[in-house]
Amino acid sequence: MRFIGTQFQTIDPKGRLVLPAKFVRALREAQNSMVLTLGPDPCLLLYPLDEWSQLAESLNAMARNEATRNAVRYVSDHSTEVELDSHGRLTIPREFLKKVGIEREVAVVGLLRYVELWPRPVYERQAEARRIASRGVLDSLF
Repeated sequence: MRFIGTQFQTIDPKGRLVLPAKFVRALREAQNSMVLTLGPDPCLLLYPLDEWSQLAESLNAMARNEATRNAVRYVSDHSTEVELDSHGRLTIPREFLKKVGIEREVAVVGLLRYVELWPRPVYERQAEARRIASRGVLDSLF
């Protein structure tokens, strides 16, 4: 399952987000649940359950020390499971939206294995910086 592309959506008054149809199709091949968590950037991350399990296993395999325990606590404290309804919508808890500054307009960004949810103004403002920062990696790929 691969998520690619960016679409702009809106959050309705009940906190529901309609996922792009191509993301819904990719997700429904596996399951209707995803894990919502905070990313290291000012965005939310949506992981299909199988991808989330791999991430959790990687975290669990790290050396046991204070930094790892704190990382596990941080991830656990800022994660929840969300269900895709029959209309392709996810209800995003308000506290998650507030933490990253999403009010209404959302950039829904496919990052291959997972999806990022950005406040649209922030995502658009950072477009040129992303292009410049990715230049070296893209040069080695293409």
